Amino acid sequence: MIAELFAESYYSGSLGSIKWQGFLVREAELFRSYMKRHVRIRVRDDEEKGPLSVELSSMATTGMETAFVANFMEADRAERSWAIGEALAECIMADDPSRQIIWPWNRRRDLQVPNASLPGADLVGFCQEGEDVCFVFGEVKTSSQRRAPPQVMLGAKGMERQLAKLAVNTDTKWTLLYWIRARCRTAERESLFRAAAKRFIQSGGNDILLVGMLMRDTEPTERDVAAQAKSLADKVDAPARLEIVA
Repeated sequence: MIAELFAESYYSGSLGSIKWQGFLVREAELFRSYMKRHVRIRVRDDEEKGPLSVELSSMATTGMETAFVANFMEADRAERSWAIGEALAECIMADDPSRQIIWPWNRRRDLQVPNASLPGADLVGFCQEGEDVCFVFGEVKTSSQRRAPPQVMLGAKGMERQLAKLAVNTDTKWTLLYWIRARCRTAERESLFRAAAKRFIQSGGNDILLVGMLMRDTEPTERDVAAQAKSLADKVDAPARLEIVA
């Protein structure tokens, strides 16, 4: 994972279908470069924002209108820590050379209120390993808190509770399938959905990959994730898999 960042595995463990692992990135310049070339594009959704800017600019017929469009497109520059953390997690997973992770949609497009934090799972996509495709559902937490584990892993809104809900709650899974299907409008995306959905149905809704990503700027320690991973072992039954990565 994260070959481009030369991240080294700092700790790892497993229990049943649960795995946890911590990585350390030592090279600050590599990290800054990765953030600029990958994460910034994702967090700002340049894929969608670029065509919108071109389209609006084409409608401007005067210098004043052109200036307005330019200023308007620069309006949303607030970079929220949770949004950066989610984009970093998405990029890291998508760049994993051991498998193909596909995000069919940038959740930033679902925002209707500036500075809002969207409800529901943070990560919704597909995992393709060879000919096999399954759904990926996950949560991302970002913390600079010095304690281990940080508070974002604990409590009613913590990662452990959220991953447990993703693992066992049928209503939650139904909502996520409904959400992702509505965003698979190309033939390629429809094919991925059908392949993942077939495995999902054949397994009674259990053949999925659950992922928890903890983004930290602190000294790595297994205490960040190990207890939560072990606690989830009796809630995640094969063929479901759970990975918690820091």
